[in-house]
Amino acid sequence: MSTHLSVLDPLTLPVLDPQCVRDLGEELDGPAGAHAFLGAYLELLPDRLVRVSNAVSTGDEEAAMDRALSLKVTSTMVGALQLAALAETMESLVCRGDWAAAEPLLEVLAPAVAAVRKAGAAVVNGLLHP
Repeated sequence: MSTHLSVLDPLTLPVLDPQCVRDLGEELDGPAGAHAFLGAYLELLPDRLVRVSNAVSTGDEEAAMDRALSLKVTSTMVGALQLAALAETMESLVCRGDWAAAEPLLEVLAPAVAAVRKAGAAVVNGLLHP
């Protein structure tokens, strides 16, 4: 089933790409700016997950599309490539009105968010240097 493959393919991507964080630092005039942006992203991430989940669970197409797009864009900016790809898959499913496939994807998003938060916290706390 193609939906199954679209859920699995993003899981082969990096949870957090350090090069993207370095690139963000160059755009924001240094690592401190990148770490601040990443920290704010990580702080808002649980709420973003709740908002996407609520919109999908209620079948609110406009809200689900907005939340998935927001999650995709911000995740891409910080290098959370796996989560960005999952959000893109969600966006595609919502666009097609495939709520039956969108619902199970929420169960994949939650651990992906947890993985990004763990990897991102290590960068923000200086344990890893992107």
